[in-house]
Amino acid sequence: MSIPFKTIAFPTDLTSIDPGVVASIRSLLHEGISEFHVFHVLSVFEEIPMGYPIPAEYYREIDLAAAREVKKIADLFSGEKANVTAGVYRGRPDQTILEVSSARGADAILLLSHGKGLLGRILLGSTSTSVLHHSSIPVILLKPDPVNRELSQHFNPTDPPANLYDSLISSGEAGPKS
Repeated sequence: MSIPFKTIAFPTDLTSIDPGVVASIRSLLHEGISEFHVFHVLSVFEEIPMGYPIPAEYYREIDLAAAREVKKIADLFSGEKANVTAGVYRGRPDQTILEVSSARGADAILLLSHGKGLLGRILLGSTSTSVLHHSSIPVILLKPDPVNRELSQHFNPTDPPANLYDSLISSGEAGPKS
């Protein structure tokens, strides 16, 4: 299978990545991806806890901590066929993800879903939802195995729905009306 993407942008919130997701990304990188850019966006809100400004000398520590975590994630994928690059940016996460993806010439954006659900999106906002709605390039959404397992517990499988197409076409009911 060959995928049409050569450059993928992979924004991360620096949380640990499920081993099943790591394996999925590695297999994706074997499908002709030439560049895989792993990055994190430092939000202004992350830097101002409880509304109190952080002293200027602490910004460098925040930047270094984020850079170390991004490197750890990028290192999970180094040694694959793709050139793995890394970055740390400042800005509004959803907007900055789109800007970085465009600047890097990305063909797709790879997002991880944490399965927060509707309440989490309402209360916390959802960077993923905003990126999905505003991206001009394809967005690939991966869900970790525990999220998939939880979702499948709430899904009641039934018989597959019947395809009416063939019976409608053969009976002439779907044809053009004169």
